[in-house]
Amino acid sequence: MKKMTSLCLALFLVMTMVLVGVVPAFAVTGAQANAQANAYDRHSIGLTSVENARELGGYRTKDGRTVRFGKLLRTGELTDLSAADQKKLVDRYHLKKVVDLRSDLDVSMNGEDVKVPGVEYSRYPFQLSPISTYLQSTAGLELAIDTARELAARDSHLSFTNAYFEGGYMSIYTSKDGLAMVRGFFDELLDANGDTVLFHCSAGKDRTGNLAMLLLEVLGVDRKTIIEDYALTNVYMADSLQSSYDRIYELTGSDAIAKDLSYFNGVRRSWIRRSYETIERNYGSVNNYLTKKVGLSKKDIRKLQKAYLE
Repeated sequence: MKKMTSLCLALFLVMTMVLVGVVPAFAVTGAQANAQANAYDRHSIGLTSVENARELGGYRTKDGRTVRFGKLLRTGELTDLSAADQKKLVDRYHLKKVVDLRSDLDVSMNGEDVKVPGVEYSRYPFQLSPISTYLQSTAGLELAIDTARELAARDSHLSFTNAYFEGGYMSIYTSKDGLAMVRGFFDELLDANGDTVLFHCSAGKDRTGNLAMLLLEVLGVDRKTIIEDYALTNVYMADSLQSSYDRIYELTGSDAIAKDLSYFNGVRRSWIRRSYETIERNYGSVNNYLTKKVGLSKKDIRKLQKAYLE
């Protein structure tokens, strides 16, 4: 089994690195974008039983409007949602819809969402890559460490996580399942008509991060701010990043490998930039993708802006 998985992983990484190449580090974006995105308390929704639990409220749009607070919530999975956090979602945020982006395999391994009475649930499953759930296991971690060592030995600039996540992000915009997830998400938002929607995947950073990017684009937020919102995962997941680094460093004794693989619990700006590049290469622009591929009409976009901006 491990040999077969190793072969699949090797093939996946080879194909991905051919597509994405070696990606240089991107400079930190402007002070204005940072100022909008970097206040933890401003975006936190105060849940203690859910990872990466925050909202999109407060961001300014390019035409001077503001995303409404308390309406668009993005989190990790709700499998351990506590009674206290259920109450908060209902009493403070008046939650109406939950959109689950996890794959069937994610759900089978980690469980269904805890259901909040009176809240509508829908799921648009997408698997970021065929091996993503396997890599969460002990055997998967060992395989990732072995592969990272091989990459480091061949070329110090190659990164396991860059190849893995950038390849996965690209597949959102080039696969039928990715398109179905995006279309389903926007259908749910249009149906909500301004009511509070919570959307999530497993850790609330990759599938959720890409859909947050598309939604903020529809609402008219500038790209620098969108990227900084995406990067906030590293603030919300700081403890997980550190514990992952510590564990992998203890296993490998390699600072480089520990830094790289710990980002399974975080994000890099280069990954979401790869999403933008994939969209622009395949569809010309984000607007073309949303209108011509996803099928959002001008009326749909105006409806979403009216519902979620003030």
